[in-house]
Amino acid sequence: MHSTRVLTALIVGPVLAGLLWWGGPTTFSLLALSVTALCIFEYFSFMFKEQGLLALLGVLLGNMPVLSVLTSNEPALLSAETYLILLVSAFFFILTYSRWSAPFLSWAMFFMGVFYISSCMAHLVLLRQMEMGREWLFFLLAVIFAGDTGAYYVGHALGRHKLCPSVSKGKTIEGAVGGLAASTAAGVAVGVYLLPAWPVWFLALIAGSTGAVGQLGDLAESVMKRFAEVKDSGTLLPGHGGIFDRIDALLLAAPALFWLIHLTKGVITP
Repeated sequence: MHSTRVLTALIVGPVLAGLLWWGGPTTFSLLALSVTALCIFEYFSFMFKEQGLLALLGVLLGNMPVLSVLTSNEPALLSAETYLILLVSAFFFILTYSRWSAPFLSWAMFFMGVFYISSCMAHLVLLRQMEMGREWLFFLLAVIFAGDTGAYYVGHALGRHKLCPSVSKGKTIEGAVGGLAASTAAGVAVGVYLLPAWPVWFLALIAGSTGAVGQLGDLAESVMKRFAEVKDSGTLLPGHGGIFDRIDALLLAAPALFWLIHLTKGVITP
């Protein structure tokens, strides 16, 4: 399993990095829409055990926030898109009320999944569209993937105290600390090279903060999978599970990094 995990990362990682660095706006747009659709589809496949009309509605609604920021570069539009998801989902579950054994729970699960994935992916797009967006995107990828790797290896080597056993039995406090240290180190290393205008202390601060939010995102998806009683969101990536499994930390961390940069721009930079 471990060798499969490493092999998949060695194949997928460079391909993804190449697409994100050298691919143009069209490539990035298609990638963002595809990943959003796949994540939502996986969510419905394990949360509802259904891949029909409900999943299709979720994918269509979920790609609308991503499409809106791809075409407008305006964060405020996410409020309107969130309302649209709420409005359409309310109408759908009222119309099909008798179909569900627990209509309100099903509606909440629908809205939560679509809103969670789509709003986070939309912020990833907004991050890419910022000034130096490509560099910030690689900063985020370095922080999250280094944190994931650090937590995995430190946890296996030194892990003794469970972090949150009711949610994830394998995660340890030692692993979380190791992941946070790896996130901070990777963020500083990449930031110094790609984002030299930003102070090192600030790069370390936002790398650590973003890495911590990423770990929370990992646990958040674990809550969903524990509720659905599944181990992985899918099987698309051998050794890693599904797309949602691979980017769960990245999803929740992207909005955090976007707003940290957006709110401090012109204050921290020279």
